Amino acid sequence: MKRLITILKANCFWIVILSITPQLFSQATLLQVIPEVQQFEFKNKNYKLPKIVKIKINTETNDSLVNIATQLKEEMFNMFQIEAHISTTSARHATASNEILLSYNNGVSKNKEAYTLDIDTNNGITIEGASKIGVLWATRTLLQLRKNHKNEIPSGFITDYPDYPNRGFMLDVGRKFFSIDYLRNYVKILSYYKLNEFHVHLNDNAFKTYYDNDWSKTYAAFRLESDTYPGLAAEDGHYTKEEFRDLQCLGMQYGVNVIPEIDIPAHSLAFTRYNPELKASAPYADDHLDILNDEKLPMIYNFFDKLFDEYIKGDNPVFIGPDVHIGTDEYIKEGKGRDVDNAQAKRFREFTNHYLKYIANSGKTPRLWGGLEWLKDTPLTHVKPVGNAIMNAWSKDWVNAEKMLDDDFKIISTPDSWLYIVPAAGYYRDFLDIEWLYTNYRPEKVNTSLTLPDFQPGLLGSTFAVWNDVSGNGISQLDVHYRTMPALKVLGTKNWKGAPSKSYEAYKQLANADSDGPKTNLTGNFTNQELDDIASKIGQKPVRFDGKKEVNLGGTNLGYTYDVSFDVNPKKGNKQNALLFQSNYGIITLNTDGTGKLGFSRDGYTYTFNFIPQEKSWQNVRIVGDYKSVTLYVDGSEKEQLTAYKKTEGLPNGFNFQQTLTFPLEKVGDRENGFKGAMKNLQLSTTNFQKMK
Repeated sequence: MKRLITILKANCFWIVILSITPQLFSQATLLQVIPEVQQFEFKNKNYKLPKIVKIKINTETNDSLVNIATQLKEEMFNMFQIEAHISTTSARHATASNEILLSYNNGVSKNKEAYTLDIDTNNGITIEGASKIGVLWATRTLLQLRKNHKNEIPSGFITDYPDYPNRGFMLDVGRKFFSIDYLRNYVKILSYYKLNEFHVHLNDNAFKTYYDNDWSKTYAAFRLESDTYPGLAAEDGHYTKEEFRDLQCLGMQYGVNVIPEIDIPAHSLAFTRYNPELKASAPYADDHLDILNDEKLPMIYNFFDKLFDEYIKGDNPVFIGPDVHIGTDEYIKEGKGRDVDNAQAKRFREFTNHYLKYIANSGKTPRLWGGLEWLKDTPLTHVKPVGNAIMNAWSKDWVNAEKMLDDDFKIISTPDSWLYIVPAAGYYRDFLDIEWLYTNYRPEKVNTSLTLPDFQPGLLGSTFAVWNDVSGNGISQLDVHYRTMPALKVLGTKNWKGAPSKSYEAYKQLANADSDGPKTNLTGNFTNQELDDIASKIGQKPVRFDGKKEVNLGGTNLGYTYDVSFDVNPKKGNKQNALLFQSNYGIITLNTDGTGKLGFSRDGYTYTFNFIPQEKSWQNVRIVGDYKSVTLYVDGSEKEQLTAYKKTEGLPNGFNFQQTLTFPLEKVGDRENGFKGAMKNLQLSTTNFQKMK
């Protein structure tokens, strides 16, 4: 018996009616893919991708698909050592078992992200996308099938498309800096799980409670190079214009829209510190712009008009994507958040209107945080969704999602109760509740009090967010990744297929085993064979180091929970911070900061163990790390465990300071400041990563 499923796609204003048999629906569970595909018809045999394949591009779509074909070729070699040769063909279907054919077919669906994937044991693989992005998503599915089925891929016919068009992740880089390498890796990871938005929150400030309640001491940062305002970009980490432009280009290659956010008129300490004339006076905090001051308002508009112009306009703009986020959340009186007066609400709404219109007139779609429910004046100053403005519905107190939809705003569900990660803060969530999200969540759940009808027109999807509220708390970039990766997988699933067929237990088993995707390994996930290969570079025979030698181990970082041991015999005269192990994300050192002690550094933090290695003597060093601690053993005895502690001295303070390390495995030693001595018997082991919390 057939049943009719009607799916309303609000942002495109079209309806697709699909007749799906229960059998096809349930067969989707046979495929080990995240997110789960919509339909799969199994053909009762398994298919093997050979070691040499032909990627063929249908000639009608040659120009636009050659980049995807090239990318797929590189990824298959990176992940599986499969060699691929690219050519063109007039055929619409693959005709040999070693062929992968890429083509368009706008008859697949009106949904531009839709695709079909035909896996045939005799005739190879045929991919048809409704557009270029549909073809790209099909290749993500193919890579996961090859990996997760260990090349025993169920043959059959996949029909797939997303239930929601906007599927995202937001990262607060204002309060904590993340390297451009990290952001580029995240574009690839998001793409692998078919999340298509990467919202980058470019400025913010810490809470003054951690800085002696003194705004002048409180951390603040803006992360993007500016020629208009030299010195505005944070000295402790920012992106050049070229880096950020290239990040967006990479996103376009991988189907991920990189959305820059400049957050005003609150959360603006980086700007008010740069130009104190922008700063509000009491009862507003120093991180608020003085928008209620009629004399200053033209100057404030001029300052930020020029800043946006620098990035949006000109012959070589920096913000090259379709969307720009203007912030606009939490403009409140200091310590009196609910004390809203008419002038405050009116000016905030006027300010919001100004920048919605300004961004729209610059040719971009404006985005904003929902903040209008709290800030209402009488008579009401209407905020208009010019340029098809998109609002993040993040709080039931700040956003009336139904009212915003009635006012023609598009909505992205970003409920703080369920989708906010604030690492090691003790409020909101350190890890999202993966089981609850998989079992219960849909983007229509915009907050704990409101669930919209399924496929509500104007609701585009959902975004989860990482807020690094507690600046300076010792959290590393890879600690954040450890928290976001499980969330990324489950929300990739729930935004693609709101009601997946797999049981949670089956999903969990797959999610725990799956990787970051091609050409990236922030998780630090290695097979036992890969770990053995890395360890073999420092074997039973001592490898000697003279301070200028390095050994390339071929790894990255070994993720949690790991167990690493090695024998080391230091010579006399090791320089300060002489490198033992290193990677892009951390180092392990002798004579750390001149103390003589063993230590490590990452993300601008340096940690020391209360252990000074003996010179001219062999010692067995063992380091065990998880997301809460690092433990040192020497010659079989535990020396010290570094774990979170209440920080009471120095600034910032008043929070639990984290002491963690993902073990660096790119190199031993260094050509400029390596250690002097010898090392042998490197041993590496690990348990499964990112198990669902």
